[in-house]
Amino acid sequence: MTVRVIATLGGALILTGLLVWYFFGPKRARQAELADGVQVIRVTVKGGYSPDVIQVGAGVPVRLLFDRQESGDCSSRVVFPDFKVNQTLPAFETTTVAFLPEKPGEYEFACGMGMHHGRILVGESARVPDPGGGHAANVSATAAVAGGGDSLGAGAAVDSADSEERERNTEISDLTRRVIFGGLLTAPVLRRQGR
Repeated sequence: MTVRVIATLGGALILTGLLVWYFFGPKRARQAELADGVQVIRVTVKGGYSPDVIQVGAGVPVRLLFDRQESGDCSSRVVFPDFKVNQTLPAFETTTVAFLPEKPGEYEFACGMGMHHGRILVGESARVPDPGGGHAANVSATAAVAGGGDSLGAGAAVDSADSEERERNTEISDLTRRVIFGGLLTAPVLRRQGR
């Protein structure tokens, strides 16, 4: 192999890796903040949703503040099929979308045209700030609404460990999918270079 072929192959591999990371890279979930018994988070709408993965607790009302910073038709509507929400998002305004996630699970949302996507990860518990040290603690959703943030039991620790285990498994499956996809994208380049 010549230096030119090796440089071309190396460049193709790097470009393929960057493209795969950009489109399929891990998305970090943002936790909604609990305020007056409602989980609240601001979502910026500009060429997509930011954050596009939101973590909330089951049984506690959710209020998403969609701050739409563009005027294109694609993002003019947001749809949550599992919660029966289909909301118009006026350009350059903040629109509130509220719903109650009753069961833990993963729920999708998208723009009206299905081009921009996001996920709501509903866990067993809600996170509330600890008034003593500024740290956050997991409590059951009913305790959070009732103001019972002081009484943390073994159930909260188990929920936290289960949540970490699910996150780890999700990351492993995501990395596996990215490696396979990267290999599929790279195979034609390697085959062509072998000729």
